[in-house]
Amino acid sequence: MVGVLVVAHGEMASGLLDAARMIVGDQEALLALSLQEMEDVEGLMDKVEGAISQVDTGEGVLVLVDLPGASPFNASARIAMQREGIEVVTGVNLPMLAELLVMRDGSSLEELVDIAKEAGISGVRTLSEILEKK
Repeated sequence: MVGVLVVAHGEMASGLLDAARMIVGDQEALLALSLQEMEDVEGLMDKVEGAISQVDTGEGVLVLVDLPGASPFNASARIAMQREGIEVVTGVNLPMLAELLVMRDGSSLEELVDIAKEAGISGVRTLSEILEKK
């Protein structure tokens, strides 16, 4: 099973995990890391590396971050560029997280990257779009 790590500013990551657990239940190999206000990228990198080790089952780790170019992304990307079997996807949202957790059993890291991207994008809708489909 591919491990999943959510890294975001403030308490966003833990909030997303709480919400996802309400929808899909408890999950193995899943962690959240929060970037605190005064934390630097180097310190965050150490935390990300430790968390990756905790969720890595040998099938890879998908790291979901909030913003491209921000500290959670930079720390995670630096680690992913040094180690095989780690992928980073930006723009984490609840539809993305819930869908990939449901689909990750039996899916490869590459498949989960595609699932995460598609679910994250398709989860952004307006009320008008939703009503038009009915």
